[in-house]
This record gives sequence, structure tokens and C-alpha cells, in this order.
Amino acid sequence: MRILIPGFVVFVIWSFFATWLYVDVLKPALKEPEPLPAIPDPLKSAADSLAKIYAMMPEPLMINFEFDKTRFIPDPQKEIRLTEFKSWLDKYPQSVLLVTGHTDLVGTREFNFNLGLERAQVVGKHLESKGFSPSRMELVSQGEDQPVASYITSEGRALNRRTEISIKK
Repeated sequence: MRILIPGFVVFVIWSFFATWLYVDVLKPALKEPEPLPAIPDPLKSAADSLAKIYAMMPEPLMINFEFDKTRFIPDPQKEIRLTEFKSWLDKYPQSVLLVTGHTDLVGTREFNFNLGLERAQVVGKHLESKGFSPSRMELVSQGEDQPVASYITSEGRALNRRTEISIKK
């Protein structure tokens, strides 16, 4: 019995010491990340500067059309937005304006592709009349392939009949 009492006391002291060692010393040391030497990455800095340029780009401009029509009616608010694209093209001479025609799902795939291209060409001609260089524009059609809204409702189909003006990345 004499050995049990001192053994129990030593066990309790050892338990407190082991708990303190684990909780206060070892566990926090495991949570601290090991410092790594900083290596400059030229690709990251190039990617960061490219991300900054993309963030400064004008937001894409949407021009909506009536069903099965290519008639473009200029809108004064959208004309103001065109000045953003003009100043961007002046500031970055290597950039290109992307004019993409879209349609809804009604009609054949080939018809919709051609209709989207006609819409892009109509908007491209309007941009030329506003002083945009045709050599700095790319006119493409996505037809019905890139909807921005559902084709189920008539409002959704109307939103998909559009031409999108953006800066080509």
C-alpha cells in the first residue's frame, strides 16, 4: 500500500505535466505554419497586372432586338456607354472590339446563326458611323448557343435576342 500512494502522486503530477506540455507547447507549435522563403514569381505579377487591366475594361454592352428582326434603334444611354469603348480602344491600340450577335431558340440552327451575324453586322455598321475602325472590330455570331436567360418564357427569349459589345480578351 505504501508504494501505491507515491505512485499515484507521481502519476497525477506526470499527467498534469504531460497535459501542459501538449496543450501549451506542442499543439500551438503544430498550428504555426512553417515560414517559406518568398520567391518572386514574374508570372504572378504579370497575371496580377493583367487582372487589373481586365478589371478596368468597360462592362459588356447589350443591345436587344425584336423577334426575327435586325433593325437597330440607337439608345442615347447606350451611346454614352460607347464612349467608354472608344476611349479604351484609343488607350490600348492592340485591343479589339468584339461584337457578338445572339438569337433565341426559335428557328433552325443555321437560320439563327445567320440572324445573329446580321445583327452583329448592323451594330458594326453603326459603330463605324460613330468613328470605330472596322479593322479593330471582330463581328461574330453565337446564334442560340449562349443564352443569358431561360427560353421557357417570352421575356427570357426576348433577353436572348441581343448583340453584345465587349473588348476581346
